[in-house]
Amino acid sequence: MGNTDSVPVISQLKSLTQWSFGDAQAARTTQNNFIFNNTFPVLSQITSLGYAIAGENGKALDLQKKFADDMQRIIDSIPVAGHIKGGVHYALGENEAGDDAMKAASRSSGVVAGGVGGFVAGGPVGAVAGGIAGGAAMDGIITGSEILINKDQAKPYGYVAAGKTIADVVEKKRNLTTEEGFDIAMLPVGDGIAGYTAGRTFGKPLGLDVGKTRPFPVPVRSGYKPLIAASELENSAIAGGRGGVGGVAAKVKPALGVVDDVVANERVPHNGNYLGLDKKALDNRANQMNPNHAPSGPGRPAGYQGQGTRADLNNHANQMNPNNPLYSSG
Repeated sequence: MGNTDSVPVISQLKSLTQWSFGDAQAARTTQNNFIFNNTFPVLSQITSLGYAIAGENGKALDLQKKFADDMQRIIDSIPVAGHIKGGVHYALGENEAGDDAMKAASRSSGVVAGGVGGFVAGGPVGAVAGGIAGGAAMDGIITGSEILINKDQAKPYGYVAAGKTIADVVEKKRNLTTEEGFDIAMLPVGDGIAGYTAGRTFGKPLGLDVGKTRPFPVPVRSGYKPLIAASELENSAIAGGRGGVGGVAAKVKPALGVVDDVVANERVPHNGNYLGLDKKALDNRANQMNPNHAPSGPGRPAGYQGQGTRADLNNHANQMNPNNPLYSSG
């Protein structure tokens, strides 16, 4: 897993790139490595088992040694774990292995920090950019430290090494192989993916919105209405009395297949108003709420001052009938 030849899909993409640039031999070598020298977990063990069954125990053992080396490089690149491993190497006098572990772990720490910071500033896109920027920053720091310590023997690291390779090719000091070109191109891709993953992984514990989506319009009979929270409907029903908007929520939620998440507000049929009252009743309500107007009776249509007896109601009906002599336009 520590090299691109062993990674499924990436290996095939690399081989296709090599073949596209006319390097058929390199493309074949990449696929041979993927099939016969694959160090990816599980695939490596299957291949080694095949060698052992065929009686090629030497190849089986050699592949597992390569697998162990790649796994060590993976551990080196894990923040904290790589630093601890580097300290152990230093304690054992293995300075070169300790340097490799410290560099890889520090670089990964920069990618993770950049990804989380980028996610805070700009969401998923910011996390990708932050991961790349964090890796580049650490490459510069690592290379600078190398120069201070080893001077002329210093080796550039990461993006700095890639830049030096490209500069040498431009100055015609050397040729760029398709494998080197592919690895250089994959460097920012890997950092971007790692930054995005770090942003989503560490964003949630930090209280960032890493998985929520914004409401989107859904079709309702009368047109498009935005999604609203069910709790808002229920609160409105409590504030407005029984049988209010809560009834709408109870009817719409099952229709949308939603339990307690979001529901669509249903448009209620009406005749010119949303209270289901005629104009006189609305005018009467306005009069009741006007402190400068004499109340016309709670809940009664405007102009009705009767006691509610049978005769009184009949008389009121006659007053409201324009074909009756008792009709009153007031």
